[in-house]
Amino acid sequence: MEIPTRFGPLPGFALPADARLYRIYRHVDADWSVAPEPHRKGRVDPPLPDSSAYGLLYLADSLVTAGFEARILRPTKDADGLNDISIEPEPMDLVTGRALKPPPMTAVHTTKQPIVFVDLESPDIARAAAIAIGRPVPRIDKWRKLTLWVHDQLIVPGDGNSILPLVGATYLSNVPDCVGRNFVVFEGRRDAHIHRGVPPESQTPLDVPGLQALWENA
Repeated sequence: MEIPTRFGPLPGFALPADARLYRIYRHVDADWSVAPEPHRKGRVDPPLPDSSAYGLLYLADSLVTAGFEARILRPTKDADGLNDISIEPEPMDLVTGRALKPPPMTAVHTTKQPIVFVDLESPDIARAAAIAIGRPVPRIDKWRKLTLWVHDQLIVPGDGNSILPLVGATYLSNVPDCVGRNFVVFEGRRDAHIHRGVPPESQTPLDVPGLQALWENA
């Protein structure tokens, strides 16, 4: 859909009420809490020196997409050259045999109402912001500057809300063979528009074999 803004219409991606959004995480409350400032190093986190400008909740359109983004699934090819996946083994301490990271957990959140995300890969937003993310290889510094522009020019002044609430940004996964879509929700828009998932469906250990089965049946 097109999002009316003072910069002209910008392409967006709308989700209906009760849409499910997925996250894989490893630390307590990281299903819902945004990364602390020193750890805001994701693709569209605020650029330095503006790391305090906003926090983002990274979500995905499916558990499989979240698995690719969390580097738990790795794209491979089978013997016939067709797309396949492998499960990345958990890093272990070679001396003690203990896991070096907390085990992966699953979160499933839902939208409270219809909402919209601005499409960061649209040429229209690149023109409006005068920031091109780069082709064929996008530059992460450009992603971050463009998302900062979305925050400062659309989110903070409340622009883009005339049809549906604008809560964040979206982009396709750039993991090879993953065709899923990622969504980031600005922390200031999260609580009003997203239901936090609760156990037993959410905040539960990741079923890694089940994740592989989801990919195989997709």
